[in-house]
Amino acid sequence: MPARRGDKWEGRLKIDGRVVRTRRFDTKRSAVEWERRQRSTFDERGYDPSAGKVAVETLLAAWLEQREGRVSETTLNTDRYLLPTEAQLAGTSKREPVLPTWFRKLHVVKVNASAIQKWQDDLGKRDIVATTVGRYRTSLSSFFSWCVAEGYIAHNPVISVPPPKDRRAREDMRPLPAPEFDEVVRQVTSLSHVYGDLVLVLGRTGLRWGELRALQVRDFTDVPMPMLHVIRNQPEGSSVKAPKSGKSRNVPIPDYLVPVIGRFAVDKRPSDLLFTSARGAQLHRTQFVRAASWEATGRGRTLHDLRHTAACEWLIKGVPLTTVQAWLGHGSIQITARYLHHLGDFADRAALDVLNNAASKALSKRARKLPDLSSFGATPARRSAPDRGRSVGR
Repeated sequence: MPARRGDKWEGRLKIDGRVVRTRRFDTKRSAVEWERRQRSTFDERGYDPSAGKVAVETLLAAWLEQREGRVSETTLNTDRYLLPTEAQLAGTSKREPVLPTWFRKLHVVKVNASAIQKWQDDLGKRDIVATTVGRYRTSLSSFFSWCVAEGYIAHNPVISVPPPKDRRAREDMRPLPAPEFDEVVRQVTSLSHVYGDLVLVLGRTGLRWGELRALQVRDFTDVPMPMLHVIRNQPEGSSVKAPKSGKSRNVPIPDYLVPVIGRFAVDKRPSDLLFTSARGAQLHRTQFVRAASWEATGRGRTLHDLRHTAACEWLIKGVPLTTVQAWLGHGSIQITARYLHHLGDFADRAALDVLNNAASKALSKRARKLPDLSSFGATPARRSAPDRGRSVGR
């Protein structure tokens, strides 16, 4: 039976108790019909173990050929990395193939969870970041799903292996104070109005990058107040899934931000992506960083630091900690409380501005009360004596 996944229904084809194919639909009926068709197709073809005695690299070539024209050029380019280039085969390339020789020579029926896990671990040892491994993994999973549909294997071995986690040491959060954030927005806007608006949205809503790129037009509402309904998340290299906390949340939108977000929704259908690139495509971090010259304009911050910027801005403006927790989608108040020790920078700077303004006003007021000492020590001018002449007639 289909399972509920956020606002979608996920149809699942099970073979011998294992999920081998999944697909999401807007309605439960569509998911049920898809499951029925998949089961019927599988039952008609059956499964012949000998059909899978074909090398991975042989079927990869056939799979890539039928992918042309069916997927975007960006996706197809990632898929092509699964096969080595001529330079890699000749040994003249410094870059190792994504799929090593031992993996490419395996029969598809022999590829199991252990082989997938070893491949992922080997990529990690080559210092390939988890997000990149995730993109290769998505392509490989699509390939094995195709093998299932074509009757070469009974199930997709990638599904049973958890995706890699980012093991890199995370840097301390570095939120931007309001004046610096405004300057970053101004500089990015001078390069691209679209990406300048995206920086403003990220820094004032606290959205994660994956949540931003997965929002749909229907998620932006003004009832009972302007807000974004965050119900899905799509990190790059992954499929759409629930937010990190596993729960949906509402993020209220201040009045000045409503027209900014509204511009992204113009001429789009409710099911379209809300935030897109300047060309209307789904957002990609690499493209954004390049177009916004983030290394030069970001003041040493990451895009995730914009989420921290929003949290600190809310707290310094007096929003209760529990409310900030709800807006950010944190599962624990202790996670949100981490921002409190960053408020020193913000609060100290704001308090110093108050003191400087107060001192400036006090000095100005005092100066008005003091006598003018600019002419102190100068010889005063002699006053003319009144006319002491005799009276007329004396």
